Amino acid sequence: MQSYRRTIPTLVRRLSQSLAHKEARVGTEQIYKTYTEQPEPVKAVIKGDFPKWLSGGLVRNGPGMFDIGSDKVNHWFDGLGLMHRFNFRDGEVTYRSKYLRGDTFEKCMRENRVAFTGFGSVHYPDPCKNIFRRFLSYFRMDEPTDNCNVNFLNVGDDYFVCTETKFMRKIDIETLDTKEKIVVSNYVTVQVSTAHPHYGLEDGATFNMGSQYGKETSYNIIKVPQPGKGQTDSLEKAEILYKIPASNPGSPSYYHSFGITDNYIVFVEQPLTLNLLKLFTARLRGVGMNTCFDFSKTTPARFHLIHRETAEHVATKYLADSFFVFHHINAYEDDGNVVVDLCAYTDETIMNSLYLSDLRKSGEEGARMWRESPHTYPRRYVFPINVTEDTPKGQNLVKLDYTNASAVLQEDASVHCVPDVLVEDVLADQA
Repeated sequence: MQSYRRTIPTLVRRLSQSLAHKEARVGTEQIYKTYTEQPEPVKAVIKGDFPKWLSGGLVRNGPGMFDIGSDKVNHWFDGLGLMHRFNFRDGEVTYRSKYLRGDTFEKCMRENRVAFTGFGSVHYPDPCKNIFRRFLSYFRMDEPTDNCNVNFLNVGDDYFVCTETKFMRKIDIETLDTKEKIVVSNYVTVQVSTAHPHYGLEDGATFNMGSQYGKETSYNIIKVPQPGKGQTDSLEKAEILYKIPASNPGSPSYYHSFGITDNYIVFVEQPLTLNLLKLFTARLRGVGMNTCFDFSKTTPARFHLIHRETAEHVATKYLADSFFVFHHINAYEDDGNVVVDLCAYTDETIMNSLYLSDLRKSGEEGARMWRESPHTYPRRYVFPINVTEDTPKGQNLVKLDYTNASAVLQEDASVHCVPDVLVEDVLADQA
């Protein structure tokens, strides 16, 4: 295991160097075109040998439709969800894809326009409504979208697609047909939830996180036990394992994912916060959710560790200099430490770098856009678990010999954590 942990940074570094020495590619705008679904399986052309012992399926989900009638979504996050399935059997591969036919999709098709407000796309009142009804619609918050275009989730025999709202959609994993809409808030008290739950664990449980907004805003850890025999609703035993109080209830942290180890849930309360007042008035102001965030370069990120079984919140206050994270890479425990690898940005500007007007630029203009886009850095943070009043202050508590990460106990009893940057900024140097 030690050699594995040392090897990851080396592999990532070599890959980054390889990419950095290639010329900027032209044609990336083709990635962001609207795709035609392929509902019936087609046989893939295989170059080389494909292992005959590999049998099963691989499913993926993501934005696929950006143009609707003469209208188009503004932001890549808002593309209508397209599901993909690759089937492997006897050395052959087949592929099929289908659009998720949820309420959002059906409304857009019916009105032949972008008929929802997403992350960076604004839904204007239906032009077919009379003037009075259109005026009143500005004062109502839009129903959250069920455009579940981010990820798949498997609980028991059920499969779902999910996004960052309170909705999921059950699907047929073989045919990719859309089934019933699932309202997560009917099971647990959250208004939103992440699209990156953890499942497939040894005990069969599924973990996710969701926010509960209000006077006592909290980040809630959701646990779904492995469904028992004869259990028809795989989510019926979902529960809130623990509520992490928000440091600032009026401006809670945004989060896209979280970490998990054998014993702990790892949550980053980062300084990209959701301004609830801006969110509640977004419809009236005619803006998308992307305008409702505030980022602080001076506010530290705080890491929370919660035990998976006892729901005990580790009392130590782990702090790190300001950064922004979408995705966690890995998390594990080693010699009394929790180690977390994640993809970090120095600020939140990546969220405003994914507009279709930029992504669809071609030629040298498109290549320049990619070179100048914000870079993400694989970072490794290490958190000593057993910090007591006898722990020495002002010293690096990390004794693992394969990382340069540090954690120093401060006079105020917080632990200041400095990451090990696993890959130098090779791409920036080449640009």
